[in-house]
Amino acid sequence: MTAEKKSTTTKELRLSPEWIYYLLFLFGLALTYIYLSHRTDNIVRDIESTKKNLIELRAENITLKSDIMKNRLRENLEERLKDKEVKEPNRAVTLINKSNVE
Repeated sequence: MTAEKKSTTTKELRLSPEWIYYLLFLFGLALTYIYLSHRTDNIVRDIESTKKNLIELRAENITLKSDIMKNRLRENLEERLKDKEVKEPNRAVTLINKSNVE
């Protein structure tokens, strides 16, 4: 039975150039897959953070618009002018045109 054992030589373990190219191709594909998956994760993370920022900016925009509309009301304008001691004129304001003045 000992005579039936096969001996392995270095000739049998040698890789042919086709196998080396094939293994390099598979290694390249694996690296490409890993790179693209990391890149995709980063893009998804950026999209999510941008969505959160957009929601915050929309809320801020709505708040500022409501403040502006509130401040444009006549009652609020009068109150703000009272704080600065500006009063409403008692008579109508007349405009003077340059062509009439000579």
